[in-house]
Amino acid sequence: MGKRWFKHGKWPRWMVWLHSYTIISFVLLMLTGVALYAPGVHSMLIPYLMILYYVHIGLGIIFGITLLVPLLVRLPIRKLIRRLDWLFPLVFGAMVVATGVLLWLVTVFPTTWRSRAFTWHGWLSYVLSAWLIIHAVYKAFAYQPNKEGINAQVDPSRRMFLRWLGTGIAGAAVLTVIDPVGTLRRSFASLSTEQKNDGNGADFGAYYTVTNGYPTLDLARYRLIVNGLVANPVTLKWSDVMNLAAQQEKTDFHCVTGWSVANVRWHGMSMQTLVDLVKPSRQAKYVHFYSFDGVYTESLSLPEALDPTVLLAYRLNGQPLRQEQGFPLRLVVPKMYGYKSIKWVNRIEFADKPLVGYWEARGYPNEAYVGRGI
Repeated sequence: MGKRWFKHGKWPRWMVWLHSYTIISFVLLMLTGVALYAPGVHSMLIPYLMILYYVHIGLGIIFGITLLVPLLVRLPIRKLIRRLDWLFPLVFGAMVVATGVLLWLVTVFPTTWRSRAFTWHGWLSYVLSAWLIIHAVYKAFAYQPNKEGINAQVDPSRRMFLRWLGTGIAGAAVLTVIDPVGTLRRSFASLSTEQKNDGNGADFGAYYTVTNGYPTLDLARYRLIVNGLVANPVTLKWSDVMNLAAQQEKTDFHCVTGWSVANVRWHGMSMQTLVDLVKPSRQAKYVHFYSFDGVYTESLSLPEALDPTVLLAYRLNGQPLRQEQGFPLRLVVPKMYGYKSIKWVNRIEFADKPLVGYWEARGYPNEAYVGRGI
């Protein structure tokens, strides 16, 4: 078997290529992941995010397959490897892939798992990135570790690879399902007065804006304009908004970039309340939403807008919205990805034709139901 695998003490060429590809694919995974998540980078790459999303998933699938190669092929006999050179990629690579699967399959797993997986997916990727840098440095300087140390050379076996791979998968399960670190963090946080008084306590993955910073508007100057194909167009002051019938919804919130928040409590008025107030005509088939940031727009069909879970919210988890969360008023569409939940709403228009929203004009689908992908 050894003669078929390598010659003159070297790994076969295809395995060298596979090793190089695995490193390159992980670097690309990190770059596309940062582009999808980091607000600053995310905003600059808006026209390409849909492509990057699918590229990221594709790279992740192939990266996961490469981790399984040692289990699917016969390894060279008496070809030694350094223990950490395989332990780190297999254990942490398996954890990155496992948490990535939880993020990808939105509707298959509980939201609480998915929200934890998002956090660990990032941190585990950073750990693996750090190891790759260390690996590259000592390779470049031809560093030879101690033959008896933690990075001593070993003769690989499938059982060894299976044990390391299983450790990674089990570790990902512990972190996302049992969440021991999160439990300890919450225990310590409960002792902190500062944490208790920290806004509305919503643990959102990131806050996005398509303009330079978050727009501000004093409540005394705020006006909600509701017009279009309606019998009774109105302009509501903030006191008028607060006097309208309100309701509360407890739902999960999913961002198209991967993170989720479970059991978010929104408080505000339903679209049905506005419909009863302005009385749309029979020609009105769509509802357009405008933000006072001057850029963001969104559109829902009238049946979508009248879904009982859809709210124009002004409170989150019992507290007023913060500026970055859409203060003073935002749309919440729980059954769709977060980009449909436009923030800083100051105008609503009933129309006979759909409006091409900000993200839709850049390639995102108009119907963004969770679980159907982007």
